[in-house]
Amino acid sequence: MGFISLQFFLLAALTLILYYLFPKNAQWLVTMLMSIAFYASYGVERLPFLLASSLIAYLAARKMDRLQRETEDKAEAKKKCRPVLYLALAGLIGLLLYAKIGTWVMQSVGAALKIGGAETAKAIVALGVSYYTFSLISYIADVYWRRDTAETNYLHLLAFTIYFPKILQGPISRHKELAPQMFEKHRFDYRQFCFGVQRMLWGYFKKLVIADRLAIFVNTVFGNVEWETGAHLLVAAVFGAVQSYCDFSGCMDIALGFSECLGLKLAENFDHPFFSRSAAEFWRRWHITLGTWLKDYVYMPLVISPQLIGLSKRMRTRFGVRAGKAVMSVLPLLAVWLLTGFWHGSGLDYITWGLYWGVIIILSNVFAPEIKKLAAALRINTEAGSWTLFQMARTSVLFMVGRLLTAFGDLSKAWLAFRKFFTEFHVDGFFDGSLYTRGLDRPNFLLGIVCVFVLWAVSMLQRNGSVRERLAGSNIVFRWAAYYILFFAIIIFGIYGPGYNAASFIYMQF
Repeated sequence: MGFISLQFFLLAALTLILYYLFPKNAQWLVTMLMSIAFYASYGVERLPFLLASSLIAYLAARKMDRLQRETEDKAEAKKKCRPVLYLALAGLIGLLLYAKIGTWVMQSVGAALKIGGAETAKAIVALGVSYYTFSLISYIADVYWRRDTAETNYLHLLAFTIYFPKILQGPISRHKELAPQMFEKHRFDYRQFCFGVQRMLWGYFKKLVIADRLAIFVNTVFGNVEWETGAHLLVAAVFGAVQSYCDFSGCMDIALGFSECLGLKLAENFDHPFFSRSAAEFWRRWHITLGTWLKDYVYMPLVISPQLIGLSKRMRTRFGVRAGKAVMSVLPLLAVWLLTGFWHGSGLDYITWGLYWGVIIILSNVFAPEIKKLAAALRINTEAGSWTLFQMARTSVLFMVGRLLTAFGDLSKAWLAFRKFFTEFHVDGFFDGSLYTRGLDRPNFLLGIVCVFVLWAVSMLQRNGSVRERLAGSNIVFRWAAYYILFFAIIIFGIYGPGYNAASFIYMQF
């Protein structure tokens, strides 16, 4: 039951009706039961895995809460809680590793020995495991640090964990931010409901009209990389970058929009990443909740760890102040990006992708003074609009190159694509009509480009404030004309058809 299916629309409508008909103090039960139904639609055999993860977090948080209340000295309480925290982390991370690596090992061994059952194992753990595991890890860590309070009702924690708009692709919600909202009383708000529906429509437009249209061209070209020219691969790389953004952010718009209809505010996950002027800024704008999670629960604990501080002091003594400072950022950033690569996939291509971004960001940090001096020596006006455009274009190119590392599932094919950019480019491939033979005919290819410009125009408007707010303040004729145009654009230009799998958002695999 993906976000783009009749079953989801029926479930969403039923959820909204029951949510506002039920007593206000029981609204959370509606979301929990509907979330269980949504999750079970992918197979009831998946549920025990999620239940086990949430139960580990619940018991660990309750135990740490009890130890904290029984021990007056905070340092002593922390010491007593530490084994509980480590045990819970081991359990949650162990289940995640099993999902990421264990099922692949079981499938490989099973295939080699001709033993069945590996596919069943994969089905149990595949759905949203990274998202809810990271949410639960942050929950027990926050209880340990006394930033959050432990749930006394297991069903409350389960309702937070399995909340269905965020289970497929996130965002990675923090318990202390979302859970209090879920257990408040919500009255129907027409304006809020309309805003939520508008955001959902925009998400469906990005997914069905843009992402899935461009995906046809991208998959066709990348699927035949050996026979394609550099020109076609370049167009596919550009389309692929836009496709990834529209696919993932479209899902976020649907999840956040539906939650807004319920009166719940999920964390934003995107902030116009292609307007970023550096790699670091790009990743502060793309998958924001993953970035902030890694910063709070991996980067900062490493930075303040006694071991790293000691190493920094030794490096400072031996090689100077700058080397000591560099250690404090280089090693945590390297750990963060290796983990980011592993989070996206366990193959060598994803590890390489993580190192690619890690090295770029580390070098830009370490050599920031030299980069600044070089810009001054070249008399570059870093305040000029042209320089800003160059930085945005550079960052977008870095993203496209990084995406190529994982687009083929094989680093040798990625390397072949890079080689073809320089050895088999063939500029005539842009003009001889061959672009319209890669899955999209001429009208659909040009429509895809037009839609990308529509996306850019809306993004520019969003930089100056909420488009929905401005629409709400417009006259009724213009406002409803905009709604109808968007709705019918989705119906008429959305990609459907035989063999089309609308449920397969890119980030569902995580």
